[in-house]
Amino acid sequence: VFDLEKNREALAVFTIGNKINENLLKGLGLAMDRLSLLPDDLIFKILSFFPSKAIVTTSLLSKRWCSLWKHVPNLGYSDPYIESEYWSASRFIDKFLLLQDNAHALQTLYLCVNRSCPPEDIETWVGVAVSRGVRDILFYQYSRTYYCPIRLPRSLYTCDTLVTLSLLHTFIVDVPLAICFPSLKSLTLESVDFLLSDDDIVHRLLSGCRVLEDLKVVRWGYYILKTFKIMVPTLQRLTVEDVLINCNPVPGPDAGFVIKAPCLKSLAITSKFGSFHSLVKMPYLVKANIMLQHGDSKNLLGCVTSAKHLSLCLKQRMDSYPIGDFSQLVSLKVCTCSLEWYRLILSRAPKLRVLRFQGQENLLPSSYINDLKKCYSSSEDVQTQWERPSSVPDCLISSLETIEWIGYKRTEAENSELKYLRENSRRLLKTIINPSRKVMTKTEEPPV
Repeated sequence: VFDLEKNREALAVFTIGNKINENLLKGLGLAMDRLSLLPDDLIFKILSFFPSKAIVTTSLLSKRWCSLWKHVPNLGYSDPYIESEYWSASRFIDKFLLLQDNAHALQTLYLCVNRSCPPEDIETWVGVAVSRGVRDILFYQYSRTYYCPIRLPRSLYTCDTLVTLSLLHTFIVDVPLAICFPSLKSLTLESVDFLLSDDDIVHRLLSGCRVLEDLKVVRWGYYILKTFKIMVPTLQRLTVEDVLINCNPVPGPDAGFVIKAPCLKSLAITSKFGSFHSLVKMPYLVKANIMLQHGDSKNLLGCVTSAKHLSLCLKQRMDSYPIGDFSQLVSLKVCTCSLEWYRLILSRAPKLRVLRFQGQENLLPSSYINDLKKCYSSSEDVQTQWERPSSVPDCLISSLETIEWIGYKRTEAENSELKYLRENSRRLLKTIINPSRKVMTKTEEPPV
C-alpha cells in the first residue's frame, strides 16, 4: 500500500527499526514519536521485523500503541535455551494468538522451542495459523540430545495459502494420502526424518507441491528413510547437504537421492556417503556445485552438461566413458582431487573463460559447517604425475581468460599443469596464485 522509496522519513525509521533489538526498543522514545506520525498499516509493516515479545512491549508506550500489536500479521518467538521457562513461553504464544485480531491474516509463524515443548502445543499453534491463512511457517526444535517427534496437524497438508515451509530438527510422523500445497514455493527439511521407511513417502509429499521452486534437504545423521525421491517438474533450485558427522558407515546401494527435476536452474550437492542419480537432463541449469565422496558421478555429471558455472569435488576415479559436451560452460572450479574430471571437461568446454583450482587443505577450524566445505579426500588421492594432453583444448585457444589457483603447493605436477596452461592459453589476461600455507614462506614465483 505504501511505497517506502517515496517516503524518506518512513524509510529511515524502517532502517533503524530493522537493526535494533528488543533491549533497545524501550529507549527509543524519539523514534517512537516519529513512528506515531505514520499510518497504521506502515507501522504494522515496520513492527513485523521485531520479535513478538518486543512488539507486545510497544503497548506500554501510549494509548494509541496499546492495541497496535494485535494487528501485526506475524508471530515470531525464540526462547530455546532455558528449559524451565517453557511454560511461560507457551502461555505467551497462546495469549498472543488469542488476543490478536482474528480478522487479519497471520502471515508468518516462526517458532524456536526446546525439547520440553509438548507436540500437542505445536499442533494447536500450527492449526490456528493455518485457519488464519498463514503464508510462511518456520519451526525449529532445539535440543542438545534428542528430539521429540512432532505430528503436524492434517490441516497443514492442505493449506492453500502456505508459500514457505521450513522444518528444522523435528520429525514428520506421517504424511496423509491427501496432500495439496497449491501455493508452496519454498520447502526446507533439515534433520527431518519420516518415521516410516517407505521410500515413496517423500515422493508423495513433494507431489502435492504443485508450484514448488526451492527445495533444501539437510541430513546430519542416520535416518530411517534411505532413499529420497525428488521428482518435481517445477523445481528451479535444489540444495542437498548429506553429511554424517563423526560417522564412517559403508554406503549401501539403497542410500541416496533420485532426482527428476528438468527445470532446475541451480543445483548444490554436498554428500559424504549418499549416491545421486538424475533421471533427466537439466537444460536450463545455470549453476551446479557438486561435492561427492561416493556415488555414481558419471550419471549425475551427464545430466548437468548445460551448466554455465560448475564446481566439482569428486573422489571417485574416472572411467573411460563420454559424459557429453559442456557447450555452455564459462566458469569451472575444481578440487585438486578431481584433476582427471577437470581434464575431461576442459576438452569438452569450448567457451570456458574462468578456471579455478581449489587445494585440499582445510583453511578453517573444524566444525559442522566447515566439514561441508573441506575436501573429503586425502592427499594420496591427488595426482602426483602429470601427462601432457595429446591435443590443446579449444577453450585454451579461443576463450580462457583467467586462471586462479587456491592452495597452490608447487608440486611437480602442479608446476607442470600451470606451465602448460599459461603456455597454451592465447587469450589469457590474468593468473591469480594463492599459495598453500605450507609454502607461503617461500618467495619464489610460480613457474612462468
